[in-house]
Amino acid sequence: MSTMTEPADLGVIDTSNFRKHTSSNRLQRALIDRFHEKITGIVRSLDPQTLLDAGCGEGFVAEIFLQAMPELQLTGFDPLPEAVELARRRNPGAIFDVGSIYEIPHPDHSFDVVCCFEVMEHLHEPDKALAEMARVARRAVVMSVPHEPFFCLSNAARGKNWDIRPIGSDPDHRNFWSRETFGQFVQRELDVELLTGSLPWTICVGRPR
Repeated sequence: MSTMTEPADLGVIDTSNFRKHTSSNRLQRALIDRFHEKITGIVRSLDPQTLLDAGCGEGFVAEIFLQAMPELQLTGFDPLPEAVELARRRNPGAIFDVGSIYEIPHPDHSFDVVCCFEVMEHLHEPDKALAEMARVARRAVVMSVPHEPFFCLSNAARGKNWDIRPIGSDPDHRNFWSRETFGQFVQRELDVELLTGSLPWTICVGRPR
């Protein structure tokens, strides 16, 4: 699982997610690759036939999942049309649309597994998004968020985002959960089955009630 420089024919976009996944920083690439391996193993263990990638970005995670699970029927959405277009180019066998996590355009219990990686920390209304994902999931919701305060500290240790408060945070982050507090948050809508991580991220698996 490599996060090497993006091939030009797949396009380039200036988002934090794209920069993260195409970084040439060896430490950052190692952390992201380890994170990808962890979430892929978790999702494979759930044995889904259908999966929704909520906030799919440019389709990096979708590509990894489809390489590991070629028969997976993957659907994704993102609010940025440019990101959706790149996700389509990267994964021509999947379905991607522009959409909002606050109003997921699918019926109840539409997908075996719903995934949402590195999205919830950006949201003004994470509780509304959580309820929507719980609604459309049949078997599980798999999410990740930065593990605070370790995420901020790891950025600060690399000299990154010293001018942001809290120091080291991404300027677009609005929610700051520790592993324990994120588990408590998820418990509002789902039964937490697994609360683990891949430094500096928390990973949670919740089961619909």
